[in-house]
Amino acid sequence: MHFFLKVICSSLLVFIGIASTKLGAEDYTGPIIDVHLHSYDQASYWGGRTHYSGASSPKTAEEHRKATIEQMNKNKVVYAVVSGTSLSTATFTATDKRFIPGYSYNNDLPALSDFEAKLKAGEIKVFGELGTVYYGENLTHPKFDPYLALCEKYNVPVAYHTGGGPSDIHKARPDFRLIQGNPLLIEPILVKYPKLKIYLMHSGEVYYEEAVRLMVQYSNVYSDLGVLLWVNPLPKSYAVDFLKRAKVAGVLDRVMFGSDQMVWPEAISRSVDYLNSLDFLTKEEKANIFFYNAKEFFSL
Repeated sequence: MHFFLKVICSSLLVFIGIASTKLGAEDYTGPIIDVHLHSYDQASYWGGRTHYSGASSPKTAEEHRKATIEQMNKNKVVYAVVSGTSLSTATFTATDKRFIPGYSYNNDLPALSDFEAKLKAGEIKVFGELGTVYYGENLTHPKFDPYLALCEKYNVPVAYHTGGGPSDIHKARPDFRLIQGNPLLIEPILVKYPKLKIYLMHSGEVYYEEAVRLMVQYSNVYSDLGVLLWVNPLPKSYAVDFLKRAKVAGVLDRVMFGSDQMVWPEAISRSVDYLNSLDFLTKEEKANIFFYNAKEFFSL
């Protein structure tokens, strides 16, 4: 009897060991590219507050920069696209060569000649984040045309905000309209600039079905997951629905990891953990989202 119990217990332990190894192997632990970070100087910093999810925010812009880098180190982030004020972006990129400088649109555009000069000099390597929804616009507004033409010419990616924004944001930004975050609205741009490299930040959010369909139709369209991975339960449910549809549609190879950490650097860890928790994604699929898709898109 003892012999059989010993055999059963030994077999059970082996099975548990194999199962544990298999579960552990589902998590991706390699290098990461975060295609959606934000920077601030002290004048533009709005941190020093706790997010209702519990994420903490440093008190100063300098502490925020250091905490962001600590989170990058912790999660093996080897490259990160960052956008903010010109001063803050310059500070981030000068401090750590892993940062890829973007241009943050706040209802303003630089002189076209200055923009082209910065593209040539590598001072702007990504045109975005372009949060046009906050100003009641989308990328088809004629004022963006010459800038998009230059991005196509110099092979500079465009990072375009899709979906909505925080609750009651229209009180602070009265021109905000949720419908402007529908990614299908920019289809004329994709036809007009067929070689333009563009990614849909937040993967459409509430318009995740439209984002998947646009990606199926246009092979130059990628997406990032952004706030879908951490900010609250509703966007996290969009992340699941989007990723499942993207998998069925065969476009997971164009989905990229982005944390959109804003003033809460620990959102990077929360985003990594949540994406790793999704058991319908294989380890290989997670690796592509975390690293290889962005490596391809940004030609790193």
